[in-house]
Amino acid sequence: MRRGISWNLLGAVATNLMRVLVVVVLGRLLDEHDFGVVAAALTVITVLHMVRDVGIGPALVQRKELAPAHIETAFASSTYLGIVIAGVMVAAAPLVAALFRTPECAPILRVLGVIFVLRGVATTSQMLCQRAMNFRALALIDTSAYVAGSCTSMGLAWAGMGPWSIAVGYVVEEAVSATMFLLLYRPRFALRIDWGALRDLLGFGAGQSLFALVNSFAIQGDNMIVGHGLGTGPLGFYTRAYDLLKLPSAAFSNIVGSVLFPAFSRLQGDPERLGINFRRVIFVNALLVFPASAILIALAPEVIRILMGPTWGGAVLPFQILAVTMMMRISYKVGVVVASAAGAVYALVVVNIIYAACVIGGALIGVHWGIPGVAVSTAISIGVMYLLCAMLGMRHCTLDWRGFAAAHVHGLALGLVVGACAWPASAALRAAELPSVITAATIGLLGGAVAIAVIAYWVNRGRGDFAWLGREVEGLRAKIKGRRAPAPSSAG
Repeated sequence: MRRGISWNLLGAVATNLMRVLVVVVLGRLLDEHDFGVVAAALTVITVLHMVRDVGIGPALVQRKELAPAHIETAFASSTYLGIVIAGVMVAAAPLVAALFRTPECAPILRVLGVIFVLRGVATTSQMLCQRAMNFRALALIDTSAYVAGSCTSMGLAWAGMGPWSIAVGYVVEEAVSATMFLLLYRPRFALRIDWGALRDLLGFGAGQSLFALVNSFAIQGDNMIVGHGLGTGPLGFYTRAYDLLKLPSAAFSNIVGSVLFPAFSRLQGDPERLGINFRRVIFVNALLVFPASAILIALAPEVIRILMGPTWGGAVLPFQILAVTMMMRISYKVGVVVASAAGAVYALVVVNIIYAACVIGGALIGVHWGIPGVAVSTAISIGVMYLLCAMLGMRHCTLDWRGFAAAHVHGLALGLVVGACAWPASAALRAAELPSVITAATIGLLGGAVAIAVIAYWVNRGRGDFAWLGREVEGLRAKIKGRRAPAPSSAG
């Protein structure tokens, strides 16, 4: 797990640096209408992505024993389904454009259908790579593909291609990723389906796919309502604010979540160890995310101005509202991983149905107050999802509500301390009319210094989970020193 997280961290750092560059460049070359057009198409893409292999890919990771028939059947079924979904997208493109009242998204949606053909062919190879916990390869492939797609998007945006620059970038990214995975883990290119093996995989995969589909509707439901009720301009503001807050959640999924799933799947028969690791992940998340949320809320005007440009002020308030939920958005995935590793995918489906109802119902009410109203309803829905996923995860391990709540206490206190320092300091620097970059850098350094000092104090006291954290830090230091130490001389 440590090796996997280390490689994922390196990949995520590279990818997120590139992602920030893309946000800065595209925010100045494209307007909110361009982003709204693509967001309308991507809403459908995201929903269909969840059923691209009917959950067979994750089943390859979760299943204890795999036979060659399982792998061949996974490749064949994923390939067939990818072709079918691409055809459905081409046929349904006019209906989607009418739903969002955005005719320009129809041809973009047809082109993006190619993504599903590529994903269908490469899914088995990618899941075998994850099952083997070869996260070095996963990190290198994901980073290389993202860089290729991002460079394509920025180049085409510079050439004046508008929303097409983003769409073509997605296709290039997927093509590079599929090619590299197939070269690394080349499955037998058989198109025959073994129905017995398919039943084995669908026992877990169908529930996983249904869970992902309902979750996608929940995540995209507010976008659909904003796009239909307020138009592409407000949708562009809302999705930009939402997407920026998705970066930490995506980083957690890519860095930690993808490692936890195969690792926790190996512990599915050991509820005590699952409970210990569940609590520790929540504990570390709280120490990192609550202070980061406080800093982002205080610096929201500067963050939006630096990353998106001076014309995106409409995204500041929804960004601040959604930043409150960053801890819940990241950590509800831990409960999902624990439950998924234990095979409780159908219970997760029920949880996601409740979540989807909260998101869509709340957005229908909140849209009457514009983008801020939808942001508030989405924030409440994320809180409900967090508690439900925690409850479901705790059913399959020894962690209880008291231990779960205790894992948040120090992180929440630290967030309040950092916020108490960052908010008045940022207001003072803003009143002095300093450049946004200087204000953001100063508050970021201040908040980071306060957080590190408080955590160091708690670690030195060595109580509770901080004793474990101290041992982990010391072990990491010893390992780094061991790598840096010169090799002993053979002379004498």
